Amino acid sequence: MSTYGIDLGTTYSCIARLDSNGNPEVIRNNEDDSNTVASVVFFENESNVIVGQAAKENVETDGDRVVQFVKREIGKREARTYEFDGKTYTPVEISALILTRLKNLVEDQGGTIEDVVITVPAYFGLEERSATKQAGELAGLHVLSLINEPTAAALSYCARQFQEDRTILVYDLGGGTFDVTVLKMSMTQNNSGRDVQKITVLATDGDDRLGGKDWDDKLYNHILRACCDDNGLTPEEVEAETRQDIRSKVEEAKRKLSKKQTAKVRIDVNGSRTEIAIKRADFEQMTSDLVARTMNFVDATLEKVPAEAIDTVLLVGGSTYMPMIINAVEEKFPGKVQQHDPDQAVAKGAAIYASMLVEEVDSLSAQGEETSGDAPHAEQLTSKFTVEDQTPRSFGPGVVDMNGAKHKYVLENFIKIGEKMPAVFTKTYYPLEDNQELVRLRAFENISTDDTLIPSVDEDGNPQATDPAHKVKLLGELIVNLPPNTSRDTPIKVTFKVDASGVHVEAVNTKTDETFETFLRTESDIDVERSAVHQLRISSD
Repeated sequence: MSTYGIDLGTTYSCIARLDSNGNPEVIRNNEDDSNTVASVVFFENESNVIVGQAAKENVETDGDRVVQFVKREIGKREARTYEFDGKTYTPVEISALILTRLKNLVEDQGGTIEDVVITVPAYFGLEERSATKQAGELAGLHVLSLINEPTAAALSYCARQFQEDRTILVYDLGGGTFDVTVLKMSMTQNNSGRDVQKITVLATDGDDRLGGKDWDDKLYNHILRACCDDNGLTPEEVEAETRQDIRSKVEEAKRKLSKKQTAKVRIDVNGSRTEIAIKRADFEQMTSDLVARTMNFVDATLEKVPAEAIDTVLLVGGSTYMPMIINAVEEKFPGKVQQHDPDQAVAKGAAIYASMLVEEVDSLSAQGEETSGDAPHAEQLTSKFTVEDQTPRSFGPGVVDMNGAKHKYVLENFIKIGEKMPAVFTKTYYPLEDNQELVRLRAFENISTDDTLIPSVDEDGNPQATDPAHKVKLLGELIVNLPPNTSRDTPIKVTFKVDASGVHVEAVNTKTDETFETFLRTESDIDVERSAVHQLRISSD
């Protein structure tokens, strides 16, 4: 089996496949004696780049040559770049190194890896998704698709214990990101008339700056302060090796506090041995604001799907082992909470989805030919599911509204947040003027459900590429070249298609049948001041 699912995590990553019996299994990381790979990269020197736990052990001693938590940066326009030994690395390239390490896990154990599905947080926008896919391709992987992490976790759950017509809330607290998603599980029939389990996403929310790392940071600062108090030091006086020792023991202490009321940590502070006892109650008190933030997202999601409609709550992500999380969710949903393979469910669900996609392609290629009786699992897991996810943002073009006395540059939401994917919408526009040489078709994303948005403008009245109120973001522009003497009544048919991998935009000059479908650029330096030049208009003729 050369098809795999990858959970590309903020702090740890995981890769899985279906075994010979059609059951999902995680590929073991024998080097670190773990089922995961730490999402950390250490640039020791020009010829040696280390990925994994060995890299993580250098965070405090050689922190200026270590990159971690890059998932929080991928696809962000304000993301930093990293320079080592005369070479500059982007978050995409750092992520590709982590994915390459996962690929090597498979190959080192005699396997081959071809097609993959990579997971992303449900609320990732186009640029984050495109960057994730690009990282996979840079690592030499054929990325079949992306899948939202809570949806993948639900797939893994369904594979084990499906219950008909169940509404599930997935509370996914990973190392660096948080998702809450409500899904409907039901039975339906596929195109072949076979009964299959259907997963439909009903609502989702989250934060890509909230995860187990934030609990770790608070515990690290608590231990550091205790070490300083016991030894009469300021934090600046604590040696790098001591800081690294503290950092390396934070996760262990957090795990102990999930099982015991008190965890003891022994640290060598500048040659002096210090023992610190951490009470679970103190840890829970110092991180109570973080728990509250996750529950605020849960409450916001329940405004779309009421709490009484929830049948089961799945806790996903390694951070959900903490009793404070279990208790907070249990208090909100008494008797409904389950922990299902928190560390591996997302990767396993991605593996199931990858096999579903390959099986679908093989089925189409066979043109209806039946699988031979001796093929592995004629009644495979992958034949039993269908997934209906929803758009993470609203999408549409920027156009000129000719109605009224004053023409306005507006954003039209073709496809709105929460619609079924894949989603497709087409509308016809017209050049702004006669004899226009080209059209700059701009594509935007936002979180509004309004049909039309008027973007923010600067002091000169120019529309802005970003609008904080609705999180409007300029994705890029498509240049549509027009032949000489084109009249302003020439129809330009514009189509937006959104799927799990991103947004696809097409423009067709219906008089010449010319089709344009490639973004020339998506950099933030697109000339926003020219947004009213060479534009399309909403016809009022």
